[in-house]
Amino acid sequence: MPQHVILRFGFIVYSLYWLIGCAEETKEVPDPIDASLETEDLELRQFVGDMYAKAVENPTSALHRGRLGLVYDANGFTEVAAITYGQARTLDTGDMRWPYLEGLALARQGRIEEAAHVMDLAIELDNSYIPSYLAKGFWLLDLGEYVRACDTFEFANSLDDAVREEVPIALGIAQCKLELGEIDAALDVLGAISVEGLPPFAAQVRDRVERAAGISRERGDLTIDSTSQHQGMWSDPIAGAVVEYTRGLSGESLLAQRLIEGERADDALQLIETLQERYPDERNLVELRSAALTTLGRRGEAVSVLQEGLTSFPDSYVIRFNLGLLLESVGQPETALHHFEEAIRRKNDFLPAYDAKATLLIQQNRSDLARKALEESLAFRSPDVRTYYLLGVLWGGEGDWEKSTEYLTSASELEPDNVDVLASLALSFSELGRKDDALATMKRARELAPGNVKVMRAVDTLVANGVL
Repeated sequence: MPQHVILRFGFIVYSLYWLIGCAEETKEVPDPIDASLETEDLELRQFVGDMYAKAVENPTSALHRGRLGLVYDANGFTEVAAITYGQARTLDTGDMRWPYLEGLALARQGRIEEAAHVMDLAIELDNSYIPSYLAKGFWLLDLGEYVRACDTFEFANSLDDAVREEVPIALGIAQCKLELGEIDAALDVLGAISVEGLPPFAAQVRDRVERAAGISRERGDLTIDSTSQHQGMWSDPIAGAVVEYTRGLSGESLLAQRLIEGERADDALQLIETLQERYPDERNLVELRSAALTTLGRRGEAVSVLQEGLTSFPDSYVIRFNLGLLLESVGQPETALHHFEEAIRRKNDFLPAYDAKATLLIQQNRSDLARKALEESLAFRSPDVRTYYLLGVLWGGEGDWEKSTEYLTSASELEPDNVDVLASLALSFSELGRKDDALATMKRARELAPGNVKVMRAVDTLVANGVL
C-alpha cells in the first residue's frame, strides 16, 4: 500500500535479517499471551490471533515468540510486548534483538531503570550497535546518573560508526557534562556540531548549556525530558522493523502518532491522508492530521482541519479542546477560551480543558476566573500538587491567606520536598502572622534548594516584612 512505500525505505536492507531465525535453545517459559480480544479492530484482531497461534504451535521458538512481541509492540500493546520480548529473550539468550526491544518497550511504560538493565543484556550480546548506547545514555540522564550517562555516550563515540550519529552523541555528552557542572566542556562539545534545523530537543540542550554559561538569546521551553524528546534523532533499523507488523486502523493510527513524536511528521501526514481515504468517518484521523500539520509548522492549515472536523463531529470535546490550544497559539485567546468552555460543557470531567482554561485566564490576569475554573475541576480530579499549588497562589493573590495556606498545606502534604510550594507556603504563613511556621517552612526550602529563584525571592520578602 502507498503508506508502506513511505515507511519501509529506511529499513528495506534489513528485511533479510528479520526473516532468518537464529539458533534457539529450549527453555521453560510461560505460555504466549493472547491479546487479540483487546481490540475491536477486526483486521488487527485476526492478525494478532494468527501470530499468537504460531507462537502456541512453536512454544520453544524464540523467533515466533519475538514476532508476536513485534505485533503487540507495533499495535500499541506495549506492556504485553515487553513481557513477550522477555519470553523470547529467555528462549534464545544469544539474540540481542529481544532484550533491545524489551528495553525500549519498558521505557515507553516509564520503567526506565528496568529498561537500562535489560539494555545492558543487549549490549553484552552486541557491543557495536550504537542505538543501544544512545537509548541507555538518555535513560541514565533521566535517572540522574550523569557519570554513567557520560561514560555510555563517550563509549558510543569511540565506536567505528559513531560519525553517523555524532549529533545525538554530542547532545547526550553535552547534557551530562552540563548536569555535572562542566559547562566549558559542554560548550566545546556543542561547538563541534550544528543544532540548527534539528528537532526541539537539540535546541533545548543548547539553550540550557548557553544559559548556564551566561550566553543570552531568545529561548523557548528549557524543560528537557530525554525519554520522549530524543525519539527519531538517530537511525535504528531494529526498532524500525517493528512498523512492518502494524495492522488495521488502530495500529496504523498509532504508527502515525509515533512518526509525529519521532520528528517524522511529513511521513505521518502522508500515512494519515491515505488512512482518511479508507476511513473517512474516523474522528481520530482528524486530530492526528492536525497534529502532524502543527508539528510541521503549518498551524493555519491545522486550524482549518479541526474547524472542518467540527462540521462532521460537532460534539467532539477533543477536537474543540485541540482547536482551542491551536487558536491560543496563533493569538486568538478569546476564541480559544470559548472552545475550552465548550469542551467542558460536552464533557464536564475533562480535566485538560479546565487546566488550559485556567492557564489562559491567568495569562490574561483574570485570576479570579482561573481560580473558579480550577475549583470546579476539583470535583473530578484526584488530589494533585500542581492544582493545589496554583489555587494557593491564586487565593493569596486575592488576599485570602487562610484559603491560600489551606491549599498550599495540602500541596505540601502530597509532595513535602517541593520547594516552590514551601516558598509560597512560608509567605502565606507570614501574612497570617504565623512567624514560627513561616521560619520553619522557609528553613526547609533553603535546605532543599538554596539557589532556587522562588526561594530567594521569598527570603527577600520575609526579610522586608521583618520575619527573617
